[in-house]
Amino acid sequence: MRDKNQQTGNLALKPKKKKWIVPIVVLVIVVVLVAIIGSAVKSMTKQVEAITNMVEVKAVQKRDLSDTISLKGSISGASSTNVTSKAASEVTAVNVQVGDIVKEGDLLCTLDTASIEENIADLEKTLSNTSAVNSINSRTNAKSVEDAIEDQTVQLDDAMTAIIQAQEDYDGAEMLYNNGAGDFASLQAAKRALESAQENYDKVLESTNRTIEAAKTAVELDQYKNDDKTSKDTLKDLKEQLEDCNVTAPCSGVVTAVNVRVGDINSEKVTLLTIEDTSSLKIVATVSETDILKIQEGMKAIVTSDATGDEEIGGEVTRVVRVKSAGGAGTDGSSSATAGGYSVEITIDSTELLIGMDAKAKIMVKEKGEVLAVPYDLVKTDEDGSTYVLVAEENEDGSANVVRKNIEVGEEVDYYTEVTGGDLKEGDKMIYDYTGTVTEGQVLAATQMHSGDSVDTMGTEAEVVE
Repeated sequence: MRDKNQQTGNLALKPKKKKWIVPIVVLVIVVVLVAIIGSAVKSMTKQVEAITNMVEVKAVQKRDLSDTISLKGSISGASSTNVTSKAASEVTAVNVQVGDIVKEGDLLCTLDTASIEENIADLEKTLSNTSAVNSINSRTNAKSVEDAIEDQTVQLDDAMTAIIQAQEDYDGAEMLYNNGAGDFASLQAAKRALESAQENYDKVLESTNRTIEAAKTAVELDQYKNDDKTSKDTLKDLKEQLEDCNVTAPCSGVVTAVNVRVGDINSEKVTLLTIEDTSSLKIVATVSETDILKIQEGMKAIVTSDATGDEEIGGEVTRVVRVKSAGGAGTDGSSSATAGGYSVEITIDSTELLIGMDAKAKIMVKEKGEVLAVPYDLVKTDEDGSTYVLVAEENEDGSANVVRKNIEVGEEVDYYTEVTGGDLKEGDKMIYDYTGTVTEGQVLAATQMHSGDSVDTMGTEAEVVE
C-alpha cells in the first residue's frame, strides 16, 4: 500500500519539472520583440536623419509681380433709371415684366386720363369766366383813372384862374395904396384873398392826386386778379399729368423691377419701374478698408465669371466710393456689416454678361509683368548690405556645390522679391534653406536634394533635381 501511495506521489510530482520551460519561452519572445523594435528604431532613426538632411532645390523662374487686389461682385447696368409719372391717377395697363428688354420710347404702362381731363375742363372754364369778369373790372378801373386825371385838370385850372384873379386884385390895391388913393385895409384884404387862392390850389392838387392814386391802385389790383398764378399753375400741372399718362422707356435696357399693378393709384415721385442700361455693364464690389486707399479711378482690371469660363474681360475702375456704408457684400461674396463698407465700380468691355451674374475682378494696382523673382525670406544680406542667394551647381556624379549668387533686389510683392540685377539667372537651382544650415562651399549629395514635391518619407533615395 505504501509503495502504491509512493508511486502515486511520484507520479504527481513529475509535471512540476516542466514549469521552468514557460519563462524560457517568454524570454525568447521578449528577446525577439526587442530585436524587432531595435531594428525599427534604427530604421526610423536613419529615416529621420535622411529627412533632416534633405535640402529643397527649385529652379529660379520669372513671375508676374503685378500688385493686384481681387474682389467679388455682381454685374449691373452702367446706369439704373427709376421710371416715374406725374399723373395722380389709376394704372390701367402694365405692358412689361421683370427681365423684358425694352428700347427707348417703348410704352411701359398707361394711366387713366378721364379724371385729369375732367379737372382740366373745369379749371379752364373757371379761369375763362374769371378772366371775363376781371376784364370788365379792368376797363372800369382804367376809366376811373382817366376820369380822375381829367377832373384834376379842370379843378386845377379853376384854382389857377382864381389865383390869377386874386393876384391882379392885389396888384391894383397896392398901386392905389402907394398913390395915396387907396386905404391900407383894402390892401390887406386883397393880400388875404391871394393867399387863400394859393391855399385852395394846393388843396385841390392834393385831393385830386389822392383820387388818381386810388384809381391806379384799383387797376394794379385788377392786374393781380388777372394774374391768378395758383390756378394757372394748377392747370399747367394737370396738362403735364395728362401728357405723362402714357409712360415710355427713357432709355434702352432691361426691366429689373415692376412696382405697380393694374388698379393701383399712382403718386408723383413713386417709382413705377426700374430700367438698367445694358449698353455697357459694370461690376459693383465692396472693398475692405485695408485696400480702399490703394485703388484709384482709371486703374485697369481683369474680370472673369463662371458664365464665361477662362475668358478674361478687360475693365476699368470708373468710381471709387470712400464713404463707409453700414454693410454689404464682402470681398469673399458674403454679406457682412463688417466686410469693409467701401465700394468700387468697374466698367467692363463686354455686354455678353447678364445683370445679376456673379463675377470676379482683379484690379491692377501696379502692373509689373513677368520678372525674375525669388522668395523674399531666402535673400541673405552681408554686413556691407550686399544681397545674395545660394544655388546648387550640379556635378557629373549628381552631387551639387553650394554657390553664392549676388543679386540686386527691387520691390517686394506678396511673398516674392524682384531681382533687378546680379549673377542669378533664370533656371538656376536655388536652395530653399529656411533653417540657415546650408553654407557656401558645402557639397550636397544627390540623395539630399529634392524638388519639394517628391520626398521619400521612408528614407530611400529622393528624386534628384535635373
